[in-house]
Amino acid sequence: MFFIDVQGTLIDDIDKKPIAGAIEFIDYLNENSIPYVVITNNTKKLSSDFLAFLNDLGFNIDSKNYIDPFVILKDIAKKRKVAAFGQDSFPKVLTQMGYELEYENPETLMVSIKKEYTNEDYSKMIECALKTDDLIGMHETSIYSKDGSRYPGVGAIMSMIKFAVNKDYKVVGKPSFNFYNEAKKLLGCENFSDITIISDDMMGDLVGAKKLGMRAILVLSGKIKDENEVLPTLKQEEKPENICKDMSEVLMCLRGRKL
Repeated sequence: MFFIDVQGTLIDDIDKKPIAGAIEFIDYLNENSIPYVVITNNTKKLSSDFLAFLNDLGFNIDSKNYIDPFVILKDIAKKRKVAAFGQDSFPKVLTQMGYELEYENPETLMVSIKKEYTNEDYSKMIECALKTDDLIGMHETSIYSKDGSRYPGVGAIMSMIKFAVNKDYKVVGKPSFNFYNEAKKLLGCENFSDITIISDDMMGDLVGAKKLGMRAILVLSGKIKDENEVLPTLKQEEKPENICKDMSEVLMCLRGRKL
């Protein structure tokens, strides 16, 4: 059984095209009835729209094999008035889901990813965080990769806000237990130890998954280009079981029963 990341794993961070072997890997799982869930921290489009985008790229992914933060957001963020920070499409999706944007007296602070965040943006986040105890990170990625450069991920930003206002925050997407648990339910399995997760984000996806007992495969097709960037910082129990250059190598290992 597999959990499979999207950005940097199935599609390229720069041109948003399928990475070598990615479509073939999904096809192989479908053809051999191998259970899987595509797990993404998408916060740019409605869940149905992002899944349609992936299928338009050539992936054959059914809705029962897909989950993103919006799928479970209503269970985490129950208050309607939110101060939302992220790409322009993020607050638009929230309003489509019935949330009300409110930055003067917010009930909830929600933070997603954006390449162009400025110190002024961080200042506004802090001001909002001082007005509510309901702080939510849409996911907890360590690094955000965009156009070949790397930026602080939502996890890094939320850690900064937590330090600034001395308030804890909740996480909707990866690597939160709630997110992984909902994805596990889609697989119909009881134990995380039966699942192998594939991702390009060691700190934002795989370390949290390892703590739950999953096996981990790190692909070097996204945020991490060289395993030596992260492996020396990890404890032995945090290290991935496999490291592959991309999904074509993962598929080769799966066909050779090396996973």
